[in-house]
Amino acid sequence: MESILLDIGLIILFAAILANLTRIARQPLILGYVLAGVFIGPHLLGIVHNLELIKTLSELGIAFLLFIVGLELDLKKLKSVGKFSVTTGIVQVLVTTTLTFFIAYYWLNPLQALYVGLAVAFSSTMVVIKLLSDQNQLDTLHGRIAIGILIIEDILAILALPLLAASNDFTLRFIIIAFAKALLLLGTTYLLAKTVLKKIIHLSAHNSELLFVTSIAVCFLFATLGSALGFSIAIGAFLAGVLIGNSNYSIEIIGKAKPLRDFFVVIFFVTLGMQIQFSSVLNNLPLFFALILLVFILKPFIFFFILKLFKCSNRTSFITSISLTQISEFSLVLALHGFLLGAITQETFDIIIILAVISITSTSYLIKYHRGIFSRFENLLLPLEKFGSKELEYLPREYTNHIVVFGVHRMGLKIVHTLKEQRKKVVAVDYNPETIKTLISEGIPSIYGDYGNLDVLHAARIGKAKMIISTIPNLQENQLLLKIVKGVDKKILVFAAARTANEALELYKAGADFVAVPEILAGQKICDYVTHLATKDIRKWGQKNFTDLKKHPSLNT
Repeated sequence: MESILLDIGLIILFAAILANLTRIARQPLILGYVLAGVFIGPHLLGIVHNLELIKTLSELGIAFLLFIVGLELDLKKLKSVGKFSVTTGIVQVLVTTTLTFFIAYYWLNPLQALYVGLAVAFSSTMVVIKLLSDQNQLDTLHGRIAIGILIIEDILAILALPLLAASNDFTLRFIIIAFAKALLLLGTTYLLAKTVLKKIIHLSAHNSELLFVTSIAVCFLFATLGSALGFSIAIGAFLAGVLIGNSNYSIEIIGKAKPLRDFFVVIFFVTLGMQIQFSSVLNNLPLFFALILLVFILKPFIFFFILKLFKCSNRTSFITSISLTQISEFSLVLALHGFLLGAITQETFDIIIILAVISITSTSYLIKYHRGIFSRFENLLLPLEKFGSKELEYLPREYTNHIVVFGVHRMGLKIVHTLKEQRKKVVAVDYNPETIKTLISEGIPSIYGDYGNLDVLHAARIGKAKMIISTIPNLQENQLLLKIVKGVDKKILVFAAARTANEALELYKAGADFVAVPEILAGQKICDYVTHLATKDIRKWGQKNFTDLKKHPSLNT
């Protein structure tokens, strides 16, 4: 017992050290966890000995990972992604898996080639959502499309697990039995959700600690039920997450369950690192490089081609495609699953892990620098732009001496409506498609996109504008905007937003005419009210602000 506790302690210690180093190097934390496993594993330092028990704990990590995925899977949102994301996700998985299978089959047996094909096909929900959130791109059109596709891929990955588990006995009889067991599991889940468990969760909700314990108990109950019916414990945990996630208490449960999930997921990724043998790649370089090309070239090309068939613009198709250029945590789950079953060899398992580390690390750069990457391919893709949709753009042909507002979510929406009330000529630019559709319906000239795209700046006719207002507090992008605008005409008045006073000073140096730091301006506004208004006037303005806030669309996002 003391030995296993010491091993867990060493895992957490090395994971923390390597994760902090990768964070300093601005790399994904997953890379740090895997490297920690490489260092303490049997192929390098060999200081962790209870590998079998550690593997068991890592399986719990998989279960908790899928439990959280189920908790966060809003079935209402799944309906809203529509046929577009469903079709794209399914077609991409089928095409990528098939092509990868036939290429990998040159070096591997059919079953291993199938595992590799599926591993390459799935993209990482956990990584992509985290990176899009860091870049404030979750509400963009490409962000929404990517998330919709990822949801579909996650569901397909969940369905693939039990099928691959019985791949050695994949007969008509097996299919019938598996289908019957799946119906039994889903039926039991539905009945329990509507009867006993709903009441139990409701009763336990009066105490947050009891609600957490009850939720974990439900997770293990369904994991046991899934295992008893021949499925993995991960499938049962996922169903438990879906059940609880669509209750009224999902947000609180997610908040409490995530630290537990993170603990076991760390062990899962460290365990993967322990099992890596780099000699596997050296012995299979042709296969490894073929898979690299499949992930970084073939997979994004397939995404791009499918999205263009749905008449997405070049920019949306391209950025969505490179955002999904990695393999998933589910790919690692499938790989470990196959390795434990003996369906794939140690060498194939190692290649998939190393491929995941490389692709996940690369994704952080692809998403962060997507504008610069797209600009290098923009002219090459220009002939395909005619196949894109223009429904998210409305601008009169002759439009000069106007005001361009970049960012129409909170501050910008107030500015646009005020300018419209004063009969000023205004053009709104935003990367939220719903916002643009709303503004177009109101007759306000609007363009979908952002100021990192030269085509958007050209469409907004910034060279003929008299004023530019950027409400997005991003220093680098505002500096780029100022460079372009002032390069066109130094007389154009430019307002910008900044997060801090230091950033505001940098923007003034870059040529901004006025820079707003929201927190400082808010403090100044309150001081003005206190200094110049009577109590009744302050309450009057407070009531008006309350009325305006109730109407603000951000309440629905």
